[in-house]
Amino acid sequence: MIAAWLLIPRQIVEQARVAEQQQMISWAGEGADQWIYGKSSAMALEFSREVVKATSIEMTRELKGWVVDRIYTTILWSDIIFYRMYSLALWFLIAFPVLMAASTDGVLMREIRKNMFISQSPLRLSIGANLFLLSSVLLLLWLFIPFLLPAISAPGMILMMGFSLWMWMANIQKRI
Repeated sequence: MIAAWLLIPRQIVEQARVAEQQQMISWAGEGADQWIYGKSSAMALEFSREVVKATSIEMTRELKGWVVDRIYTTILWSDIIFYRMYSLALWFLIAFPVLMAASTDGVLMREIRKNMFISQSPLRLSIGANLFLLSSVLLLLWLFIPFLLPAISAPGMILMMGFSLWMWMANIQKRI
């Protein structure tokens, strides 16, 4: 992340920010975008107040220009992160019933298999646990990557989490 922060051009982050907002408007509508934009902008404003204090240090004009450019890029990048965090909160509100249903169904499948004397698959348990870990890591990466990613990324990863929860819960061993 530090290397990306040092080398990424400001224009790429600006384009990603605008395109991210356009995708959210097309997917969730103007109202959801206004809510997300309002919350993320407030957080970015607080962050920028703290970061701007770094420009008061005495330095050469070229170095100060580079520092100001990096500060602006950092503020834009943090705005993308905050925007994605709040959009993820909206997606989780929509997907929370799916996650709950998947995990509950998985537990009930486990109970049915346990009472019918059907063995659980340790391979499926491992696949479910690894898929959950993978989807969690991908979701975390999605939050911090400063490039434009498709709008389907967050809901797709949340649905992948739901499937992995179901597979994981349905194949837990009979005796824990």
